[in-house]
Amino acid sequence: MSAFDRAYNAVKTVMLSNEKFDRLEEELRALGQDVSSLAYSHAELAQRVARIEGFVEGAAAAGAARQPRIESQ
Repeated sequence: MSAFDRAYNAVKTVMLSNEKFDRLEEELRALGQDVSSLAYSHAELAQRVARIEGFVEGAAAAGAARQPRIESQ
């Protein structure tokens, strides 16, 4: 193998490695955006659950206040 072939193969390897790193960087960027979106969705769902819990607790408290208690004798 001549020096030119070795140099060519080295440059080719470096270029292919750079392409792989570029693709990996793009995938990591997309993954970061997905995680951000997931965190935002989680926060929205947590707020919705909190509102539903408040509604249920309020309804339960209102229902308990209207029902007469059975007194033991």
